Amino acid sequence: MSELFPDSSAAWAALIIVVLPLMIIGSGEMEERLRQRDSPYQPTIATLRIWVVPLLTIWVLARALLDTADDSLFIRLLGTAVVLASAVAALSAFRVVVAELADRPRRTGRRPIPRLLLALPRLLLVLATAWLLIAGVWGIDLSALLTALGVTSLVVSLALQDTLSGIASGFTLLADQPFSTGDWIESDDVEGRVIDVNWRATRIQDRNGDLVVIPNGQLAKATIVNFDQPSRLHRVKVSVQIDRSAPPTTAIAMLVDAARSTPGIVEDPPPFAQVTQIADPVVDYEASMWIEDYSLAPQVEADFGALVWYLSYRHDVPLPNPAQDVYFFDGAKAAIESRVTAAEVRQRIADIPLVAALDDDALDKLAAVASINQYRSGETIIEEGTQRDLLLMHSGRARLVLRRADLEDLNVVDIEAGEAFGVLSESPVSDRALVVATTDCEVLRIPPEGAGRAIAIAPDLANVLDQLAATRRRRIERVLRRSGRGADPTSVESRKS
Repeated sequence: MSELFPDSSAAWAALIIVVLPLMIIGSGEMEERLRQRDSPYQPTIATLRIWVVPLLTIWVLARALLDTADDSLFIRLLGTAVVLASAVAALSAFRVVVAELADRPRRTGRRPIPRLLLALPRLLLVLATAWLLIAGVWGIDLSALLTALGVTSLVVSLALQDTLSGIASGFTLLADQPFSTGDWIESDDVEGRVIDVNWRATRIQDRNGDLVVIPNGQLAKATIVNFDQPSRLHRVKVSVQIDRSAPPTTAIAMLVDAARSTPGIVEDPPPFAQVTQIADPVVDYEASMWIEDYSLAPQVEADFGALVWYLSYRHDVPLPNPAQDVYFFDGAKAAIESRVTAAEVRQRIADIPLVAALDDDALDKLAAVASINQYRSGETIIEEGTQRDLLLMHSGRARLVLRRADLEDLNVVDIEAGEAFGVLSESPVSDRALVVATTDCEVLRIPPEGAGRAIAIAPDLANVLDQLAATRRRRIERVLRRSGRGADPTSVESRKS
């Protein structure tokens, strides 16, 4: 500056003739352009034009033309006015910037910025303004004051270690943001919705509607579970005990039906249920369903339990009642009672239209050697080459499938209740033939010697079985031709299903 303006009067002249007019004209033009754009920064430029520039002009004229001393009261008052006006303009600009930062999470979906961090720049500006006024404008030496403040702060920090630790923890929570206002959290024994977070403590409203104030120092050391982040979806798990006599497929269908009917449950992800333990005399199940508001979890569990009670009667799924029922287990008696009697087996065989025409003697012989087997949906009932039994579908539905390792399964034919089936060939072929249950099935299994005696007594039964096998062989050939794989006559004829 001294090289450009050896004479200080030249510097003042340049400031008055060039700089000040440019500031006045530039601030006016900028304010007009911002006003036309409806910019939020227009009030800031207006403050500069109306207050800062005129006060600065008066201060420059007083120093240059009137040669007023720097330590005069008038100059110091003018300097104070210039600094305060500049601080007001800067605060106005900070207000706009902070408002944009606070609104950005709502527009972008990001987490909100803590209010304390947003207020920190304004606090620093106020402190800088105060420092400039005291030390720069009024010329007060603050070194002694800073020394006294340093000693005092050391004493205070030693005396208030716990309080300062809580404040530091508050800053850490505000910066890390493990939760936000409105989130449902759990910490130690406290669970509820966050009402407010400040630099000292966090306020939580629990399920009873009470306000719980937790110091941030305690929260910083605890494990926090946030039920609203990263997603509001939350799984509710309910354990249910069902009598062992109920088939698992039926019990699971009842639990899923109850979950879907429970208010507050979302459709995606869908609810599901599973077996967790098979005990005596009950089976333990666990139903899982999803909600978007964790505060509804207790009500959802209560509604689900009530629906299970009602649906258990409609689905014929008995629930245990240990408060009233006393079970005395007799192993030998239970083993005898669990056996299916020959009369029950004979009745099931007589229900099959295919063999219902046999006389009583043939039915009795079949009942003596037949066995009853239960199969779950998706379970393989019979696989090619494993046995030569004749099987009768008493209830349920199955499907004859051709399976090859390098291709997808081919569904050949559905086997309904009342039909006979069985893979009788053991010759190796390229496609494995399986019968897979598509629903829960009850199957009557008759060994080869029993089936042979029945055919010997009733030759018409052999004709019916041969026709059924021929029909299914033709169906296999059609399926193979449609799949473009052709048919192997030797392998197809070697099967009998």
